[in-house]
Amino acid sequence: MALSKKDFEGKKINCDDYTLADFFEFESDDLFEVTDYFWDWISDAVSKQYMVYGQPIMSAPAAEFKVYDRYKDSVRNFLNFCSYNYMGYSIHPEVIKTVKDTLDQYGTGAVSAPLLSGYYGLVKQLEDEIAQIKEKEAAIVFSTGYATNLGVLSGLLRPGDVAVMDILSHASIYDGVRLSGAEIKVFAHNSPQHLERVLKGLKTKRVIVCVEGVYSMDGDLSNLPEIIPICKRYGAKILVDEAHASLIFGEKGGGVAEHFGLEDQVDISIGTFSKSFGAIGGYAAGNEKLMLYLRVFARSYMFSCAMAPHTAAGILKILEIFRKDKSALNKLWENTRYMHTKLREAGLDIAETKSPVVPVMAGSDLRLREISKRLQQRGLYTGVVTYPAVSKNKTRLRLSVSANHTKEQMDECLRILKEVYDSMKDWKPGQS
Repeated sequence: MALSKKDFEGKKINCDDYTLADFFEFESDDLFEVTDYFWDWISDAVSKQYMVYGQPIMSAPAAEFKVYDRYKDSVRNFLNFCSYNYMGYSIHPEVIKTVKDTLDQYGTGAVSAPLLSGYYGLVKQLEDEIAQIKEKEAAIVFSTGYATNLGVLSGLLRPGDVAVMDILSHASIYDGVRLSGAEIKVFAHNSPQHLERVLKGLKTKRVIVCVEGVYSMDGDLSNLPEIIPICKRYGAKILVDEAHASLIFGEKGGGVAEHFGLEDQVDISIGTFSKSFGAIGGYAAGNEKLMLYLRVFARSYMFSCAMAPHTAAGILKILEIFRKDKSALNKLWENTRYMHTKLREAGLDIAETKSPVVPVMAGSDLRLREISKRLQQRGLYTGVVTYPAVSKNKTRLRLSVSANHTKEQMDECLRILKEVYDSMKDWKPGQS
């Protein structure tokens, strides 16, 4: 049941008694009233050192970085298993030099929407290269990966259409469909059997199936070899979000669809430049007519400022490096296999991950808060993932493995994780 003012009046809010869901579902005639109670909830979390989010990063996203620790009121050095700088390209010397040189020529930003004066030649070159990698006729570069899914799905779908999504699809996919007014149907994670039952029961032919190549919170791969034939059988279009798979899977770095030899079977391929590319931006790739249509009807493209020229130049340099030198990719997979093996040997639950996205399951929201506090005290920075990013009782840490991690850094991460999880065996809510 949704909470309201009467549930909080006259009480000192204890953060242990509530989750984010309670505030999202709060009922009131006053639009801003919930913010008072949310403020008190966050304040209590801070007093217990559970608020580990939003701490300013004070150095580059290397394997170790400096973070302002709000509880120490000082800048500390942390092991960085949080940034998804998978191959370290954001701090690659050649990339940085290219970006600096481009800044001298073009300045700091595009300063216009892409359909006006914001569409630079470097961005056009990047779109052409992405289309080639993705084996598609054309591609569009958006300002972010989130804006890509938002724009593509809201621009393409209409009320009466249906989007059928793997239940673990990213929030940007859900949000894009909601914005369109189309109906959302979900199927059980990676289940072709459930997908077929859903598609079989639909009355409309205007259907798109949305999945991720690598699932961003679980690290497992989409079951494309079984999912795509079902989509084809029922005439459904298919969108694959390769955000965490680009440059990591496939000979050309196209992602999981290329990895399975199915790139030409995907109708719309989505990706981001903020993961392996170490930059910012997103892309959609597909047939030329569709991409032209989306340039006008994807509102997050048409009404957003375009990608900055220096960002496009840096990504183009990364593609050049990636094509001629796979050492970072090889090292990433070496480190990923090492972490998978050692985490499982330590008895930690990392689900079915097959990628550098490594969940370490925590269970309840309260347990995750205490784990994250103890990790921060020991100098390990990871993703701390709770509702609404995952289900309420499937909270987790999310480790992002990088090619830049040394064996010593990985071993220290493993030591801290085991120490903290062992210390939690007899923990009960209310204990510190």
